[in-house]
Amino acid sequence: MDANVAGDAAASAVTIRPKNIYGLRTDVVGNIHFNLAQEVIYPVEGVLAFHDYVSNKQRFLRLPEGVIPEYIAMSVQRKLLAVIETLPKVGSTISVYDLTTLKKRRSLPFPHPTAKAAYMSFTCDAKTIVLLTKPPEEVLYMLILDKTGTVIENRPTMSMTRGTVECFACNPQDHCAVAVAGDGVLLLMIKSEKGISVSNNIKVDFHTTSIAYLASDMQLIGTNHNELILIENAEIKLRQKAHDAELIDILWDQDHLNKELEHKTPTEMKLYDTSVVCMRAFQRGFAFAIFNKVFVFERISKFKLERKTILTIPFGFAPEQTYQITNLAICSRQETVIVTTKHAQIYVGVLIVPETLKAKELKFQPLGAWIHLSDITSLSVCSWKPIIMTASRDQTVRIWNYETEKVELVRKFQVDVNIVELNTTGLMAAIGFSDQLRITQIFMDELNIIKTYNFPRCKDVKFSNYGHFMAAAHDNMISITSVYNLEIIQQLKGHNGTVLSIAWSATDKYLISGGAEGAIYQWDVETGDRVQEIVQKGTEYRSVCCTFNEPLSLYAATNTGVWREFQNSEIVREIVVPSKGRSPLTDMCLSRSDLIMFVGNEEGDLFNVQLPFMDAGGASCILYRFFTSQINKLLFSYDGTLLLAVSKNGTLAIWAMDNIEGKVAPMDADLMRSQEVLIPRSILHEKNDQIINLETRLRQQAEEFQYQLSQNEIFDGQQLAEVHRSYRQALEELKEKNNDIQQKHAGELNEMTSRINELQEEHKKQLDNLASQYSERMLIEYQKFSNLRESMLSLRENYENKLKTSAGILQDTVEGLETDYKRQLDERKELIRGLMKEMQDKKLEFFEYCREVEKENDRNMVQMQLKYENKLNDEQNATQLWRGKSGVLEMRYETQSRDKEKLIEEVDTLKEEHHKSQQTIARLTHSIEDLMKDISDRDYAINSKEKRIQELLHKNQELDKYKQVLSHKIAELKAQIEPREFQINDKRKHILEMENELEGLNQNNIQLELQLKELKDKYLSNVAELHVERHRARAARECITSICSEIYHVAAFVDQPKKLQVQVKELFQRHASDDELKRHISLDAEVRDEFQRQRAQIERVLKIQRNHRAGQDEVKKYQKLFQENIVLLSEVDRLHDENTFLRNRLKKDLATQRSSRMLKSSSLVTNK
Repeated sequence: MDANVAGDAAASAVTIRPKNIYGLRTDVVGNIHFNLAQEVIYPVEGVLAFHDYVSNKQRFLRLPEGVIPEYIAMSVQRKLLAVIETLPKVGSTISVYDLTTLKKRRSLPFPHPTAKAAYMSFTCDAKTIVLLTKPPEEVLYMLILDKTGTVIENRPTMSMTRGTVECFACNPQDHCAVAVAGDGVLLLMIKSEKGISVSNNIKVDFHTTSIAYLASDMQLIGTNHNELILIENAEIKLRQKAHDAELIDILWDQDHLNKELEHKTPTEMKLYDTSVVCMRAFQRGFAFAIFNKVFVFERISKFKLERKTILTIPFGFAPEQTYQITNLAICSRQETVIVTTKHAQIYVGVLIVPETLKAKELKFQPLGAWIHLSDITSLSVCSWKPIIMTASRDQTVRIWNYETEKVELVRKFQVDVNIVELNTTGLMAAIGFSDQLRITQIFMDELNIIKTYNFPRCKDVKFSNYGHFMAAAHDNMISITSVYNLEIIQQLKGHNGTVLSIAWSATDKYLISGGAEGAIYQWDVETGDRVQEIVQKGTEYRSVCCTFNEPLSLYAATNTGVWREFQNSEIVREIVVPSKGRSPLTDMCLSRSDLIMFVGNEEGDLFNVQLPFMDAGGASCILYRFFTSQINKLLFSYDGTLLLAVSKNGTLAIWAMDNIEGKVAPMDADLMRSQEVLIPRSILHEKNDQIINLETRLRQQAEEFQYQLSQNEIFDGQQLAEVHRSYRQALEELKEKNNDIQQKHAGELNEMTSRINELQEEHKKQLDNLASQYSERMLIEYQKFSNLRESMLSLRENYENKLKTSAGILQDTVEGLETDYKRQLDERKELIRGLMKEMQDKKLEFFEYCREVEKENDRNMVQMQLKYENKLNDEQNATQLWRGKSGVLEMRYETQSRDKEKLIEEVDTLKEEHHKSQQTIARLTHSIEDLMKDISDRDYAINSKEKRIQELLHKNQELDKYKQVLSHKIAELKAQIEPREFQINDKRKHILEMENELEGLNQNNIQLELQLKELKDKYLSNVAELHVERHRARAARECITSICSEIYHVAAFVDQPKKLQVQVKELFQRHASDDELKRHISLDAEVRDEFQRQRAQIERVLKIQRNHRAGQDEVKKYQKLFQENIVLLSEVDRLHDENTFLRNRLKKDLATQRSSRMLKSSSLVTNK
């Protein structure tokens, strides 16, 4: 590469961005969640991953540097995420993140500096975080997300209870109510202005492991003994086994439930743990987990919940106890459930099975790829294929395809795998164990071991760039083998310590090695000579590499956090990687263009070393903070566009590199597109045979199907012809019936019209008669009226005449007559009106009768029309039915074709099983040969034993003679043993009584020993005090003698009062300030009192000892009896041993006699 291109590449730094991260942190509580965008949220290394598994895209929320997440909780609305973040030596905080922007909204201090969180959750309004700490603190906190950050706390246990609290649940409707539960504790607590108080203390006798609200006044509890408990209005309502529960009816009571469960047989579950955990309530029901099973209940009515699904995690590569479900999350659509376990894998399943599927028990499937469950120790890539090979402490080797983002192969071993290395073709791999190195071929679904080398403790294995050599570093030696004939070509010796890393030069002419003793050697592969030597004692070179272009430079990473460059056996450059405390470097990788380099250390720091270097000798590094554990291995993909890294936490990170224009070595475009797969010849022949058999079977099935199809067509044609014939006959019959009905209808219409005409004529006649009768009656009435009028006129004249004579009388008579006539006239008019009305009513009745007749005729016509239309519809339905049957036949054909494909797959599986059975047969043939050899050896042993039997027969005859003598002796011994057994039983009873007495004496002895120990302690303390008092007395005597001598000298000045006064004052000043003397004088009275007290105590003890001497005499007496019992027991044991010896000897004699008789009988049979 020319200088201009190198300068341009150095101007823009290479950046990396995560492409795919495979890993999961299992030490975080609540390590799985769903957000509103159906992304799965989980912690991996130092970030929170937001993974959309539909589009397979990842986003990351980077946590602050050095922070360890401990607990993750999500709000009910799925908009906020609370994370308890712990920073070593600083403390814990609660960070609240907004899931829409992935930005931190609040940061709250942890309420207690030394406590640990046991449970954390949001309230229903997402405005408060409820936190429960672990014992011994055990406090319930409510952290209100307001401007002041108010914290309310209270102890979640009552004063008299001894249980501990483990979990709680927030009320889904009341943000102030919380239900707290644990071992023997169930409290309903509520937040008020005064703080958190207990509203209800429910007395329980179970250990709650999970709790959830089904309604505002109803809680569902899971216990550690596989129980579901329903609590309504602070009272226990239902209690049943969790794994047997199929229906929860809120209206039932416990007696009704027990009656329902009497007819059901309980199922058995053999699990490591029967605790009901991860109780989650959602809108359609609730779900909980028991070990590796998830039980889902759906709400079928307001008061009933029915079990719909049982999801199980199948056991696989991990230990069975690690399949305990620890976290559970349900998507916002309530369609999918995901869980995590104690091992690093996410599982997904269908939450509620549709009614169309009859299956109630399903299995969880891994979400995404099968990831490693433990520390990933090794990593390798190849140049032909886009695959990665990894090895882990979980004893598995996996092959990943980073283009399809799938795991292509998983192989489980019984021992730990230390290292793996792919050949350039991707068809061969080297796998290193603790005691050997194996060369394997990579088949489609298996690793076939073709060679095993006794290379113990391999630290590094590298195939050459051209793929024809393999170098393996084991202990302090490097072995170079040929890939083609698998023979060892060279063994390079020279390192005094363990060889930690090796690297090939671009042309495979040289091999570079770094050791634990601080030596780096450059070897000539052909001659085995060392070309360069660099030795620095006290340094471990953990990773070495060299440039692909000239001049050749060596790079090495050390355990002191220093990176070095060497040329011609000299240090050209030394760089201290900027990390905390100069953390040891673990690995480094250099691109084929020599322009990109990355370095990793034990702290999980990933550094990009800027290339090319500056002329001044220094270098700049860019830190990428992602990992929180040690980076074990770093590699570039062969095309130089991806960076691969594995860590101690079992994380595989694939990074895409940007700004790499001009920094990537050229490569053939078709190099990474190889799709070749190795298949053994035997399997290939089997596959070909399977293909031939399947082709013949397909041909036969096709012929059979054609024949069946032709037969079906003929049969269908006949049936269709019959249907068509019957349809035509039915149509003709319907036509005839229709014509007959039309004729009948026409006749009926004619009859009806004739009847209507007759009725009309009769009605006309009646009307005419009525009219004539009316006119006649009117004439008659008119005549009567006229006659009456004439008579009235005549009478009026008479009355007028008479009135003239008698006005008053006439006037009265006239008025009476007028009223009578008016009344009669009104009656007549009313009669006429009635007749008119009657005529009108009859006319209306006639018109209504006509209308009803017309309606009935129309109705009959419509009914006939509907009847014939229904018959036509039935015929059309019949034709459609036959068409549906033809469609069913087509569907049958499709199902048969699918069954055929399934059978082909089954044939493939059967052939694979046949191949495996052939292998087992081969193994069994070898075992049969071994067994045949064993049989021949055993035949020889049988012959020798038969000879031995003949010898034993002769001895048996002699033993028969001894048998009779021994039988007499046994009878005599039995006669002697029986009376002694009675004596032994009596002695045993006596011994038991003495042992009881001895236990009482032992207890007395223990009490006496304790008293003696106390007396000894008091004696020792008294002796020590006596020594002190003696020392003080000696000092007092010396003081007194000195005072006496001084008084003697002072007595000489008796004659001189002034001098005597002066001498006495000096004497007083010398001795009056003596504190010891003062103390002795003050303590004299106390000493006398203490002496008197000790004396009285000693006299009391001596008196007690005199009283116990008589008891000691009794102890001696019992000890003598105990010794006699021991002698008797020894004699009994000796007699018992003699008896067993004689019985065993008698049994042997009887057995030898039986064997001799059988041999005699067999010899007689052979002679015959």
